[in-house]
Amino acid sequence: MKLGDMASIRSGLVLARKISRVPTKYRYPLLNLRSIAPEGYIDTVNLDVFDAVEQLAVEYLTQKDDVIIRLSSPYTTVLIDDETTGMVISSNFAIVRTDNERVSAEYLFWLLSTPNVKRKIFENTSSNMLGAIKPKFFADFEIEPLPLNKQIEIATINKLARRESFLLTELAKEKEKYHAAIIERLHDEMRKECGV
Repeated sequence: MKLGDMASIRSGLVLARKISRVPTKYRYPLLNLRSIAPEGYIDTVNLDVFDAVEQLAVEYLTQKDDVIIRLSSPYTTVLIDDETTGMVISSNFAIVRTDNERVSAEYLFWLLSTPNVKRKIFENTSSNMLGAIKPKFFADFEIEPLPLNKQIEIATINKLARRESFLLTELAKEKEKYHAAIIERLHDEMRKECGV
C-alpha cells in the first residue's frame, strides 16, 4: 500500500513567496536545515525567525504528530511534538500528516529513519546531482504497516531507546566537562606546589 493512501504528503512553503524584508506582526520560528539534528530531533537553538507578509496557512506550520523529512541528504526525519509546533516548514522539507486510524505517526517516524528506507531514498536520488528527493517519492512509497497496536508497541520502544541515547549523550558531555575541570584544578594545584 502506498504511504500517500494513509497520509497527506506535501512540501513546505516556498519562503520567497511570503517573506517580509522588515519585521512584521506575523513572526514565526523557521525550521531550517541547521535546526534538524542528525539524530532526528529539532535543535531549537538553531531555529531562524521568519517574518511573513501575512498570516501563514496552518498547513505550512508544524503540527503535533507531523513527520517532517529533509528532502536533501542525509534525509533526516523528525517527529513534531507539543514543544515544536507552530514553526514554519520551508520547501526543503516534506510534511507527512498521517491518518492515525491506519498508521501511527511515531511508527512512521521510526520506519522512515531505518537504514533500509534510507538506502531506498539514496537509490532513488542516484541520478540527481543535488541528491534531493521529491515529496512524491514518499507519497508513492510502498509500506505494509503492522496492525495499529503493534505499531504503537514499536513506537514506544523506539521512543524509549531514543530518550536513553539522548540522556547517555548528555551524560557523556557532562562527564567530559567534569573530568576537564578536575584535571585543570589538579594542574593548577601542582603548579603552585612546584612554584611554577
